[in-house]
Amino acid sequence: MRNTPLAVVLGSSPTALYAVRELSASGYRVALLDQSKGCAWYSRLINAGRYQGSLGAVVDKLSEIQPAGRQEGVVLVPTNDFFIEQLINSCDHLVSRFRFFDCYRSVAGKLLDKALFYECCREHGVATPTVWRVRRAADVEAITDQLIFPCILKPELIHKARHRLAGKKLLVLRSRSDLSAAVNVLAGDTGNWLVQELIPGPESDIRLVALAFGSEGQLLSRFSGRKLRQYPAGFGSASLVSSERCLESEEIAVDFLRALAYKGVCGAEFKRDPRDGRLKLIEINPRPTLWFQIAKDSGRSILASAVDELMGRPSCEGAIQQSDVLWRYLFKDLAAARFYKSPPREFPLPAPDLESARDVRGRSWPVFSWSDPMPAVMEPFGFVRKAMGRWR
Repeated sequence: MRNTPLAVVLGSSPTALYAVRELSASGYRVALLDQSKGCAWYSRLINAGRYQGSLGAVVDKLSEIQPAGRQEGVVLVPTNDFFIEQLINSCDHLVSRFRFFDCYRSVAGKLLDKALFYECCREHGVATPTVWRVRRAADVEAITDQLIFPCILKPELIHKARHRLAGKKLLVLRSRSDLSAAVNVLAGDTGNWLVQELIPGPESDIRLVALAFGSEGQLLSRFSGRKLRQYPAGFGSASLVSSERCLESEEIAVDFLRALAYKGVCGAEFKRDPRDGRLKLIEINPRPTLWFQIAKDSGRSILASAVDELMGRPSCEGAIQQSDVLWRYLFKDLAAARFYKSPPREFPLPAPDLESARDVRGRSWPVFSWSDPMPAVMEPFGFVRKAMGRWR
């Protein structure tokens, strides 16, 4: 057992749970480290230890797991932006102890910072929504004539602003005065913010792409799907996804990331703009993301294929993607579905098109599993803790 390679998963969210389950199924021992106990903490597949502590304490704990100068056999898998930033900042200290994807020593920082990301897209001719950087209310005055309301306000580094967003990923603002007031309140400890045009059309026009690139930049695995609903509705994280392929989004993402010499796994999000018919790149996360379990359940082992290649192990990737699988984050999707039964009059987006959700043969769940039930049992308690924390 000690000779079996060890995967250290950083984080304990449903995204981390996907990583735990996929890597365990691929023959890795799995350890988990996080600041708090998310649903993945309770997985029975974690067989090499758990550790809870501050970000700094977690990094220190890594030194105990692997002595300096011994890199073989242990791979680090960050599953949230906090740990990606820590890994980027600690690369020189950790590189002699662990293996991790090369993107964390190169381009991941540009993808994490939304301003740098959009700048990079412009340099490579990749279509995106129009964005403007704002630091204070005076910056809003300079761009007022270019804005069409409603518009979106989001942080350059979302993980630094989560405490101000109350569970949301961004803010939707309906007037110049709303925008100025929000910038005045939010600027400061949360860093800079971006004003982004709102792409019209339902959230079901969003396409998702998961990719794995090897240590030589070769494409190891790919998946594409369609986001059908989000929570919070319209502007949140995926709650309902179908495995309907989109070759156009795959090609754009692959070409862009190859141009960046990307090495590792990532999840990209596009939205079709009905005004010009083009797919606009919204974001690329340099890590596994919430909905990656549907890739696994559709026959694509995105994370395992990249980790196997990094560790010098043979990969079994080769299955054709199934196009009739439906992924649902049940609790959050029930709330999103209820929202669309009677949306507020001022809500700027139409209801999603759920046609591709009607003819499915396979089901995928981010947390529930008959063979690993405790994460689903414990997750509702986590929702309650978060709600109470915000209420206080």
